[in-house]
Amino acid sequence: MKQKRLFKKIATLLPVVCLYSCSPTQFSEVAQNTVSQQKDVPVIPVDPPAKSYKLTNGACNSDSSTKVLSCLTCQVPVVVAKPQLSVKAQALVDVMFLGCQISNKSDLNSFHPSKEMLVNKLNRGSETLYPETTRTAIIDTTIQGLTNVNDSTLRQKVFGGLWYQPPYSDAFETYFGLTVAEAKSTFCWDGDKQTYSITGVTGLYSKQYADCKSNSSALDALNCKEIPSYVAALDYRNQLNNVLTQSITQPFVPPAPQPTQVCHWEKFSGDDLVAAKQQLKVWKSLGRKIALTVVKGNGAGSCSAADESVFQDGMTIEMGSYSCQ
Repeated sequence: MKQKRLFKKIATLLPVVCLYSCSPTQFSEVAQNTVSQQKDVPVIPVDPPAKSYKLTNGACNSDSSTKVLSCLTCQVPVVVAKPQLSVKAQALVDVMFLGCQISNKSDLNSFHPSKEMLVNKLNRGSETLYPETTRTAIIDTTIQGLTNVNDSTLRQKVFGGLWYQPPYSDAFETYFGLTVAEAKSTFCWDGDKQTYSITGVTGLYSKQYADCKSNSSALDALNCKEIPSYVAALDYRNQLNNVLTQSITQPFVPPAPQPTQVCHWEKFSGDDLVAAKQQLKVWKSLGRKIALTVVKGNGAGSCSAADESVFQDGMTIEMGSYSCQ
């Protein structure tokens, strides 16, 4: 009887013992198998993106409007047409450019015009409106002396003292058609503005004619005759006044500038700085002007002359250059 009760208790407890003794061992083995499987998964390394670059090129517009980079524009060489001045008009520009630099006690101001200002005042001084005339020996000597950049002796004499300095002042007047004082007024004191005619008018006549007029009675003065060179000079004077007027009312209009060379641009874009250094070396060997823009990285947005020292790892750049032939 007792044995039957014992077997009954054992039969009752056996499932419970199995539950508590067997289950943890099975769970532990599953967990260990899982960890083992995780350790066996291979780790695949991820390579960084490959460096790359692009080279592009093209033709520059002849009007120099092509921007290779924000700080690099194709500068296409051109010929800009200038007013076609006659020999006499050009001589007047050359004489007065230097003459205006000579001070005189009678000066109304100390303005020294540039050659461009003087050309602008006489921009219609063509061979048609203000033609060259025969130069006598004294006229030729006077013009050469007044335009000699290495010797200002004659300029000091003509522009720095009394306005009447024969025979040089006579040569000046009979060639250009105005007096030295009028030239000073028109091209020096009023050199910063255009005038419709000669300014500071004193009148154009020879000393002989002036002396005849002043030493004669009113009736006899009618018989005073001007010398031929001054009669001709009055025609030159009218021509000069017409040139001054038309230089304002109908100024010289130059044709569109004509390019003298054809230009092409090249551009490097990318983050391959090894290739960038090689390209920079090539352009420098050709003597080109080169600019660089930082697209990404330290100094992003800046544009300046290209220099290898600017390059930094991780930087994306644009480099540009152009050449003309």
